[in-house]
Amino acid sequence: MYKIAIIVFPDAEELDVVGPYETIASLDKIEPGSVEVDLIAESLEPVKFFNGLRVLPDKTFFLDEQYDILIVPGGDGRKEAMYDDTVHDFLKEQSDGLLYICSVCTGAFVLAEAGILDGLKATTHRSALEELTHSYPEITVKDERVVKNETDPQVWTAAGISSGIDLALELIGELFSEEVRDTVARRLEYPYNR
Repeated sequence: MYKIAIIVFPDAEELDVVGPYETIASLDKIEPGSVEVDLIAESLEPVKFFNGLRVLPDKTFFLDEQYDILIVPGGDGRKEAMYDDTVHDFLKEQSDGLLYICSVCTGAFVLAEAGILDGLKATTHRSALEELTHSYPEITVKDERVVKNETDPQVWTAAGISSGIDLALELIGELFSEEVRDTVARRLEYPYNR
């Protein structure tokens, strides 16, 4: 079973979180018991996203638990999250045992500020590509839907908002099979075409 955590913070973009969550959690209908997906935050207090959706985190950063995959969303809240030492510490503590560390949209800035994207290629929301390029010259910025680095752990970034669904489908294809990936895409009625 793969253990997956999606970090949540105030003013994150809803679909950055819910898109990957729904996509990966759908695996339980196809491959029962194959994944466990947690929303993880600094506390168990409700988190209000950018457009008003409120969620309850499943777990906090402070549990002694190792994940296989971490996903960091973007949104307006990334402007604080990218400088949050608690988030950075959690990313660094987890990194040795991870298979993948991923970002969606402007979540790339959280990874960049933590030093995770140094010397790698990355993408983000098209409105922030120039900001990422100028703020982090050590990163090779690409205008692509999903950008993958074959590192250990693998570092993947996805472009804007809905691209988190593509990222999750790509993960499913890698971890399971293209057939399982395509089955999930059909279940979601998502026009996946890579």
